[in-house]
Amino acid sequence: MNKYATLWLVGLLAAAAVHATETNAPAPAVPEPAAHVATPPETATEDNVGPVILEAMTLMRKQGLKFDAKLAQRAAIEAVLKTADPRGRVLTEKELAALQQEQQGVFFDAGLTVAYTTNGWRVANIASNTPAANTLLRPGDTLLALDGVALSSQKLVSVFAPLRSSSAAAARLKIRSAADGKEAELDIKRAALPTPAMDSAEAWPFQLAYLRLNGVHEGCAAAVSAQLAKWAGEQRFGLVLDLRGANGTSLADAATLAGLWAENGQPLFKITDRKNKELEAFKAKHLAAPLDLTVIALVDGETRGAAEALAAALAGTLREGMLVGQPTAGDPRVREFQPLPSGLQLYVATRKLVTGDGRSYDGREGVVPDIRVGAGEEVLDFEAERTKPDTLPEEKQDRFLRGRARGDATLQRALDILRGIKALKQRATDNAKAPAR
Repeated sequence: MNKYATLWLVGLLAAAAVHATETNAPAPAVPEPAAHVATPPETATEDNVGPVILEAMTLMRKQGLKFDAKLAQRAAIEAVLKTADPRGRVLTEKELAALQQEQQGVFFDAGLTVAYTTNGWRVANIASNTPAANTLLRPGDTLLALDGVALSSQKLVSVFAPLRSSSAAAARLKIRSAADGKEAELDIKRAALPTPAMDSAEAWPFQLAYLRLNGVHEGCAAAVSAQLAKWAGEQRFGLVLDLRGANGTSLADAATLAGLWAENGQPLFKITDRKNKELEAFKAKHLAAPLDLTVIALVDGETRGAAEALAAALAGTLREGMLVGQPTAGDPRVREFQPLPSGLQLYVATRKLVTGDGRSYDGREGVVPDIRVGAGEEVLDFEAERTKPDTLPEEKQDRFLRGRARGDATLQRALDILRGIKALKQRATDNAKAPAR
């Protein structure tokens, strides 16, 4: 018996024992086997699980075992669920509300965005009617520390995460004013705010660009597509599409974004039930040619929901590009909420996502990236070895990118891959123009 089946049995035993104890019901009569008769162990089936549980319950009651009724009930349900959906969850009403808020992209936020510059992390924008708008903080101010942690060596994900929280706790910032250069500390409250589709959209040297998605929510594809089309029109070569930590609920928007790199009418993915009956299908729908922008998508164990569906579609669609990072969460909008009479909710995989190239995701595993980067993997820091100042434009641009990716092994790997692809394509173009004699 595997561990999930064991947990399931123990949970059911606990729940049954509670019921018997609380109702003072007499133990069911279990005849003692004759001493000379060997009782063979039974293989658990749907027909004999009940009697086996009753027999074990009786033995447990004889030992005076008592259980917490609510805990036993939830444990029993979770044990059963894990045998069918190892990544499924049993939720209370409060947990359900928190999960739905997360999926819909509503967090407690201070209302400001930051951007990396050669002089450190600067306040890029402060949204009106937010807590940050009513403080001394101004665009252009430098963020030195957040909640007591210096930002000088922090990677992008680490900077954004503390500013956005699942609770309303205040954020403590240490800043340097752009107006007078003075340093100050201030507490900024967080308020429940819908997060924008794009956390950051940055044009980088060497014809590269970076776009970080908060989530794939309804209507977000229009803004993201416009930004990507703008970069393609500027003849940018490559894009880092950061899906780490991204969630979302809109499969239609995920299909629209994935379809930008596909031929019109090309199948992207479909949703089926557990018996493979098709429920909904998504194809590329656009009149223009596929986007001429080599993309490296960054993923991790927190990439879930419609963002994970986007990652799966890209993995099955991209001709020039790949996924880099860690396997995704295994929750590409294949789970639904199922209410129970007890008031608890099952969050269980009832569907499957099947990509255009035939890969199937049923919630048991996530999207596996083409290049895996281990969590906490270190990046060699070449900045410390530089003793001469940069003089050439390319040297300055390279220093900027190295500083931008410092401490972020996944981002650094993506940049190295993009620049390598770009160099190879440039060599092929040069050779075609000047063939060997």
